[in-house]
Amino acid sequence: MLQRSQIEEILRINGLSPNAPDEEIKSVLLSAQWNEDDVEAAVLVLRENQKDHSTRFDTLHKVFHTDDTLSPDAVSSLLGIKMNVSNEDVYLHKRRAQSSMGGTLLLLGLSLLVAAIFVLGSMWYLQVGIFYDISNI
Repeated sequence: MLQRSQIEEILRINGLSPNAPDEEIKSVLLSAQWNEDDVEAAVLVLRENQKDHSTRFDTLHKVFHTDDTLSPDAVSSLLGIKMNVSNEDVYLHKRRAQSSMGGTLLLLGLSLLVAAIFVLGSMWYLQVGIFYDISNI
């Protein structure tokens, strides 16, 4: 677990304040050979409120309030796991989902057509409904 005092000490040695902008903190920590995931965690630890331990999320606003798709790198940094997903894989998955939806709609349409033919054929055979002949009474 990253300690706030350790991160502040590293920043102080590099001549940076813990209240510096996130970009400067990230650049200092990356130049110190930190992993990108550890850098993100360190920024979150620095932005944590000491009294109630709540964290300020300025950069996540665009993730939850946009219609843009997330890149695999953004998903990896948000989830904290490494992902090996290319944009081509996402595109192929989307195409397969669309084609399976078309097949589902075709199957549904054919099912409704067969059901309607069966109902109308039964009505004709039994001479009921629209095929009822009133002259036979």
